Amino acid sequence: MIDSKEQVAKRIKEAREWKGITQVRMAKLLDVARQTYLDIETGKTEPRVRMLSRIADITERPLMWFVYGDRNVEVVDDEYKQDLARLMDQFSRLPHEARKAVINQSVNMASFLVDYSKAVQRS
Repeated sequence: MIDSKEQVAKRIKEAREWKGITQVRMAKLLDVARQTYLDIETGKTEPRVRMLSRIADITERPLMWFVYGDRNVEVVDDEYKQDLARLMDQFSRLPHEARKAVINQSVNMASFLVDYSKAVQRS
């Protein structure tokens, strides 16, 4: 179930504060008026998907987190949920710079393995 627009707005504010970005700076990064951004962050206005995606990129938070929060989304196979929960627990304990490093390394490794798997299947 998708959370209410108030819960989404609360997460937008939390993510912005977590990144140490002011409301004025966020509005500039999003190329919107400050009041427009304030209306989104307070839940007065519900952001469109494209805007929420840009907020996710800027704050380095997963897009789905804004919509569903921290609860497990049923998109993930049951067999991986426990592993992902352990991973997220450890990840949440890392400082910001270490999180970025883990994400970059994980994306690089996953990309390599996808390419490698495709090459093996073609052989």
